[in-house]
Amino acid sequence: MPVSNTNPDRDSRSTPRSRVLERLSLEHGLFLGKLDLLESQYLDMCRGKTPDYSLMRSIVVYIQEYPEQVHHPLEDMIYSSFLERVDDAEFVHKLISEHTQMEVVTLEIRELLEAMPGCTDSGRKLRQQLSEYLVWQRRHIYAEESEVFPLVANALTEKDWERLQYMLPILDDPIRGRRTWYDYERLSREIEGRHKAQFARGESADLNVAAQSAQPV
Repeated sequence: MPVSNTNPDRDSRSTPRSRVLERLSLEHGLFLGKLDLLESQYLDMCRGKTPDYSLMRSIVVYIQEYPEQVHHPLEDMIYSSFLERVDDAEFVHKLISEHTQMEVVTLEIRELLEAMPGCTDSGRKLRQQLSEYLVWQRRHIYAEESEVFPLVANALTEKDWERLQYMLPILDDPIRGRRTWYDYERLSREIEGRHKAQFARGESADLNVAAQSAQPV
């Protein structure tokens, strides 16, 4: 499997703590972009249009291959180190648990997508799953960025961060890097095309219809 020849996360001008947290925040931004694309197809379903099931599947494959297999395990290691130093942190236990729960739901969504477009029952279940899933994923990321990352930044020691920085994945994100099998080629083209269209209009598409629901109440 191809690997990146250079790793910007190892910039000598930054600290181990900043390398790790900046990497996670960057990946959150990339992930949110994929959720925007997934939401655009979900909205088509809600409007009675036929969505691009192939594109939706590509996004779900991406979620299974990168956020769930690379990004979340690194976060779990950070949270485990944090829990060794903090007695009362039930909210962090919840985030770790959600990582596992999300894997189950992502698999269910993929199975529903693979049953489409021929199964009407799958279509109804898919809309319901996506409605909850999009809000859940965004709320989870918001909690990590706004609440948890600032806490772990201060709680972990320099030695903790030095150890964690060597656990940063070397593999390229499959969309930004060189892993170009079918699902990622398709998704990469869709993202590139959308960015070009937004640039031509001089505006950013507002696809975050569910974003307000993701804010804490």
